[in-house]
Amino acid sequence: MFPKKIIYFLPAILYYLFIFVLSSLSPPIKYKFPHLDKFFHFFEFLGLSLLLCLGFFKSLKSSSWIKSTLTLLSSIFLGFLDEFHQLFVPQRSFDFLDMVANFLGIMAGIFLYLSLSSPPKSKSLKEF
Repeated sequence: MFPKKIIYFLPAILYYLFIFVLSSLSPPIKYKFPHLDKFFHFFEFLGLSLLLCLGFFKSLKSSSWIKSTLTLLSSIFLGFLDEFHQLFVPQRSFDFLDMVANFLGIMAGIFLYLSLSSPPKSKSLKEF
């Protein structure tokens, strides 16, 4: 039915749809602490970039640098698309600081994925 490579992106697609639904809610949630929503943006896009890393790293035979760059660019695009979409939602707006929080979450997600997926370095017998 679906090519195997597309299946790797299914979690990221479903997760982004969840983000899209949340950003469609009007009015936005009011937080007791100022800028608390930036914290949520950070973790939303950390999760999205982890899932996009999964898709790109499992489906492509390119270098890690290319896969990371594709994750970065596609995540930034989706973050921009989410903020742009909010221009059309009553009582919502495009917020540059949300984009900054998204970007920081994206970078953290890529770093986390690379850290967790790289094989542990074992000591050789010569080091003992």
